[in-house]
Amino acid sequence: MNFNSDFLNYQPIFTAEETKKLDEINETLSLKAFLENKNLVKKFGFDFVYTSAKIEGNTYSKADALTLLEYGRTSGGKSYSDAKMLLNLQKGFKFILTDDCAINKYKIRTIHHILASDYIPTSDALTLESQMDKILDTAQTIDNPYDKALYLHNNLAYLQYFADVNKRTARTMLNLSLICDNKMLLIPQEALIVTYIEGILEYYENGTADKSKEFFIKSYESMEAQAKEIGYGKE
Repeated sequence: MNFNSDFLNYQPIFTAEETKKLDEINETLSLKAFLENKNLVKKFGFDFVYTSAKIEGNTYSKADALTLLEYGRTSGGKSYSDAKMLLNLQKGFKFILTDDCAINKYKIRTIHHILASDYIPTSDALTLESQMDKILDTAQTIDNPYDKALYLHNNLAYLQYFADVNKRTARTMLNLSLICDNKMLLIPQEALIVTYIEGILEYYENGTADKSKEFFIKSYESMEAQAKEIGYGKE
């Protein structure tokens, strides 16, 4: 499958009705209120790390992942790379919550370095740089914050700018983009991993984002429901 630079051209993703629905969820589960709720930050932070790792085939259970992230104890019989992946994802999540809002190559490389503990560009560096510039320049022209976040995610994953850890970097950049637009983060849900992977494959094959959009909306809906279950937003 050859790289198709036309996929990097922006096409609107979310309809007006879908955007309104996401905005309504943001009113219920706002970024500001989320960041002020330590329990929700802790819960969604763990969910982001654990599910992101699961997408990559990580073998840690939820209990083992929690023990590692909270107490630093690794699970017997599990690979060092699985533990390192979880710890790096945790560092990356904390980084985007505390660092300045900027969507540029320096920030992408910094996040990748945190997640992968290295920086190894793939071959044909000149082409990669020009295509990365196109992605970043195009993103700055997108007014719809959800479109912008998903455009960045899909194209960063598709470009394969790094030798590895592209999808993890893309998911983290998606959330940084949302934060920069004062929108609630998107926390991937374990039940939607298949939908996420289908979305990635669909984009790789034909440059369309129907499945990615489905993943985005369902994740937001699930997050809202979970927040309500633990009493978020109640007086």
